[in-house]
Amino acid sequence: MRFWLRMAWVVAYALMLNSMLNNMQQMNTDAIAYMRIAEYWSSGNLGFAVNGYWGPMLSWLMVPFLWLGVEPLLAGKLAMLFSGAFFFHGSLFLVRSVGLRLVDELIVAWVLALTIPGWMSNHVTPDLLVAGLMAFALGQAVSPDWLANRRRALGTGATWGLAYLAKAVALPVGVVVSVLLALCWRLGQVENRQAAWRQLGVSLGLLALLATPWITVLSLKYDKPTFSTSGPIAHAIVGPGNDRPAPHPFGSTIYQPEPGRVTAWEDPSRMDYDYWSPFASGENFSHQLSLIGRNAKTVFQFLAVFDGIGALLGWFGVGTLVFGLALFTKQPWTKNWLANRWRWMLIPLICLGGIYLPVYVMPVDLRYFYLFLPLIMILTLGLVSQFFANNWLPGFVLSSLFLLPLLWRSPSRSPVGSFAQDLAKRIESAGMVGPIVGSTFVSSEGHRFGLYVAWHLGQPWFGDVRPASLEAYKHSGARFAIAIDGSPLAKQLDAEPAFKQVSAKLGEKGSLQVYEIQASQP
Repeated sequence: MRFWLRMAWVVAYALMLNSMLNNMQQMNTDAIAYMRIAEYWSSGNLGFAVNGYWGPMLSWLMVPFLWLGVEPLLAGKLAMLFSGAFFFHGSLFLVRSVGLRLVDELIVAWVLALTIPGWMSNHVTPDLLVAGLMAFALGQAVSPDWLANRRRALGTGATWGLAYLAKAVALPVGVVVSVLLALCWRLGQVENRQAAWRQLGVSLGLLALLATPWITVLSLKYDKPTFSTSGPIAHAIVGPGNDRPAPHPFGSTIYQPEPGRVTAWEDPSRMDYDYWSPFASGENFSHQLSLIGRNAKTVFQFLAVFDGIGALLGWFGVGTLVFGLALFTKQPWTKNWLANRWRWMLIPLICLGGIYLPVYVMPVDLRYFYLFLPLIMILTLGLVSQFFANNWLPGFVLSSLFLLPLLWRSPSRSPVGSFAQDLAKRIESAGMVGPIVGSTFVSSEGHRFGLYVAWHLGQPWFGDVRPASLEAYKHSGARFAIAIDGSPLAKQLDAEPAFKQVSAKLGEKGSLQVYEIQASQP
């Protein structure tokens, strides 16, 4: 059986590498920020590198590759390859730590080996990395020797601290989960109960030791106590009057980023957001409660998206079922529930889902909840093993349901990244480099083509307004605007003397038209 486990490792590595190579040109807006921040770290530009919106860990992973001369996009993809592998092994470590069988680890390994490559193909984000760090932290915290082994407590605190540096949401989640798991140890042990609080103190102490320097740096930069600016911003864009998150100012206003930056999205912390408090009025409080209720429904639906039944029904699946069943056990309930450490995975499941309730959770935000998959599989296998302790087949059949979504969930491969790179090369070859304004959405997935071209050219992107405003573009200070040939925007630009089409200078005619802005000064 260990042979097949090692084979799952090999398959996972091979598929993740293949996914990276086949999706080298795939881009996303957040990737621009992480790659630019990595470049600032690599060059020692700390003023631009330090920011409260993006965790530094993913960018730090790119820095050694940049020092070796690797292109930023490849460095970002390599960081995602590492993140996928880290999540894979962190999840398997967690399976072993909760006391499940080798066959259970094998089942989880094969499901993850076939699932992770699709997750890492289209985005450069820290979600796989933070999920892997959380898995390792949980694995340390529920290991059978956690009470007696100081290194386990240190490992728990260290990995939660690193998870915070990957994504700020891990700090409150880590503190709450650590306290609740320590309480499980405290209530579940007849002897040595005080050790639970001692070990918790060690864990939280090391977590604080790792987090405090970064919190101090951010607090000094923003002139107030700050562990992250992403939470307040996420809360700001879902204020009263917004049924959906309001657009971020970086992509919905015309502006000029700081000299040396490509976009204000690299650190949107000081942009003009409409911050609000749920306690400022009864209307605000009612809106907050409505928001929590709507988000709770979406998070609950995420329990079902990882298995075939849930993917088919859309609201109920294996994940939903085991979430409920894992709460119950035979009498005495407390003793028997605490005796099965795999049941404790309900705690991080609830905490991770709950942290997003006050802000926003949309059906497309699956990446925030990658950790749900190993947690739900652990609960599933824990329940099954009670009834089929000597038979692995039922567990295998049940868990194979988690592979069914792969049959009809194919990774989205947008050509936007390759289009942007090709156009940027032709613009550079023609010697027509300059700031760009406008998004030019080539696909329905929110890719900002104008931003991507600007990034490839190393030029600033001056934002956008919706609907497109030629007057705003004309006075933006940008040199170029881009439009899809034959689109309403292209027709408007063709009819406006201030915009001169220069696509003919770029060589072969493509589906994208480039316009030089004649009256570009405000």
